[in-house]
Amino acid sequence: MLSLLLACEDTKTTENENQQNSLTRKQDSVLSRNIKYPEQEIKLSLKAEAVVEKWMIYVAMESEIKRMKAYSLNDVITNAPSILRVSDSLLKTVPKAFRIKPIESRIKVLHTKVSVLNQLAKKQHIDYDKLFKTANEVPVDFYNLNIQLNEAFIEMPNLNL
Repeated sequence: MLSLLLACEDTKTTENENQQNSLTRKQDSVLSRNIKYPEQEIKLSLKAEAVVEKWMIYVAMESEIKRMKAYSLNDVITNAPSILRVSDSLLKTVPKAFRIKPIESRIKVLHTKVSVLNQLAKKQHIDYDKLFKTANEVPVDFYNLNIQLNEAFIEMPNLNL
């Protein structure tokens, strides 16, 4: 009778270990999934580039975004706090030439998205689908900021008739 109980206990332990190993393999597979980086990067115009060269925090943010090309979800989790710190600084150091509503709004959208990314990455029980979706949106929001930076230097034709 005792040997029968021990045999049943060993079977339960083996089943639990198999389930745990299966969950670990699934999680590893999800964590190694690369984010979908935008196919087309939005480059800055020469005029916007000239102003941005002196805005070191923008350069740091651009570097963080470009590094995301090779990020897996695990890399996103690891680097989310760093991306948030750069985003915080970006929000606080906007050059005078870019202190206009459309650009400030785009910076706030980017900062909000990065904040959400960081919150999702810090959760004890991570929702990997939400994290993946948000990580995919961060580079898009950065390139939307680049569009606004370029538009700050578009000269409108004088249509005085």
